[in-house]
Amino acid sequence: MTAYFQPKSQHQVGSSFPVRRMDFDFGNINKYFIENDPVCSALWTAFQAYFPEGEQFFVDSVRDIRAQVTDSQLQKDVAAFIGQEAMHAKEHYAANEAFKALGIDVSGLDNATRKVRLTGNRILPKRFRVALTAAAEHFTGVISEQIANREDFKVSIVDDRVKSLILWHAMEETEHRAVVFDLYTHTGGGYTLRAIAMTVVALGISPVVFMAMVSCLRQDKQLLNVTSWKKFIRNYWGRNGFFTEIIPDLLSYYKPSFHPNSRSPEHVLRIFRNDLGI
Repeated sequence: MTAYFQPKSQHQVGSSFPVRRMDFDFGNINKYFIENDPVCSALWTAFQAYFPEGEQFFVDSVRDIRAQVTDSQLQKDVAAFIGQEAMHAKEHYAANEAFKALGIDVSGLDNATRKVRLTGNRILPKRFRVALTAAAEHFTGVISEQIANREDFKVSIVDDRVKSLILWHAMEETEHRAVVFDLYTHTGGGYTLRAIAMTVVALGISPVVFMAMVSCLRQDKQLLNVTSWKKFIRNYWGRNGFFTEIIPDLLSYYKPSFHPNSRSPEHVLRIFRNDLGI
């Protein structure tokens, strides 16, 4: 793994976590990087389709409200959050370009997401955009913890470059998983709005990702691969499935007392560091 996880540089100026400058080489990657399976791979390709513009939405949201932050440590952590998310957008854009060379072009989804981001920036209140970002960060934090704990999933990633990308991204999502939530509450955000934002994200994420999966599989002429769809349903939505297991953790966001670090992230971070050899 260490052969592919090689930060070009690492910066940390008083923040709680570093910003790593990455430059992955995605040339000739395996487009069926999960179990050599089309549908299981398409799920993660679909997630990735939205990352460049999605991460930019997160950055825009926190930048537009960070002037209200009076806590110096939170200011530094917000700056590091922006740095990490910007690097995620850069590397997932490069991966999207690599999949495009393999015949799976998600640029249309990327362009549509850009329009949604710009419209949202223009018409949504700043605090609601931060609430949406905090809710989305809860999703990525829970999924990241599941990635760390599911050895079967990590073994299923058959392309080490994609594995490094996924583990690096998940590790950094774990490192900064509380930043936007803390920013939201620090700047006056309350329970009702964050619960509404979580509901919007929860209801929106599945159809959006499914639409992207269909697009990827149609281009790859694998949309009607029934055997592959059965494997996907079993692995992700069956008993002990990847997503089935995380539903209670996702719903914990609705507890008034919820905080992303109520359960310490250190155990999860140790797993990722060990997996990545750092």
